This record gives sequence, structure tokens and C-alpha cells, in this order.
Amino acid sequence: MSRSDPVVIPLAKPPSPLQRPVADDRWIQAAFEYRAALLAKLLRRMPQQKLADITSALLGDLVALHHQAINQAYGRAEHD
Repeated sequence: MSRSDPVVIPLAKPPSPLQRPVADDRWIQAAFEYRAALLAKLLRRMPQQKLADITSALLGDLVALHHQAINQAYGRAEHD
């Protein structure tokens, strides 16, 4: 039997937003993108390929919807 090494991806612990005097939208966006990329990397390594493909497609949809929501929010903020 061959033994494969487990997949370990270190997660950076971001600073608590409660400790920041002003919320930084760019930090929130970067944190989302980072976690989505980590999840996509894990999905590519899943042994059940069909499940990984379906889940990866759902993640892609989630990222696209998130980007649309951010664009709409910025568009509303510019018009206000």
C-alpha cells in the first residue's frame, strides 16, 4: 500500500475587524478571495472527481455572485 501525505494548507489568521478603527473593504475582499482560492485548491485534490467538479462549479458561482454584489454596492454608494 502506498501512503499519501495529507494535504495541509496553512490558513493565515487575519486581524480581528473589531480591533480596527475603520472597516477596510479591500481587506474584506482580499480575505474572501484568499479563502475562495484555498477552497478551490482543496476541491481540486478531492478523490471523488464528480463531487469535486460540482462543488467547484458552485464555488465559481458563489464568487461571481459575490463580485456582482460588491459591484452593485459600490454603484449604489456612488449614486448616493
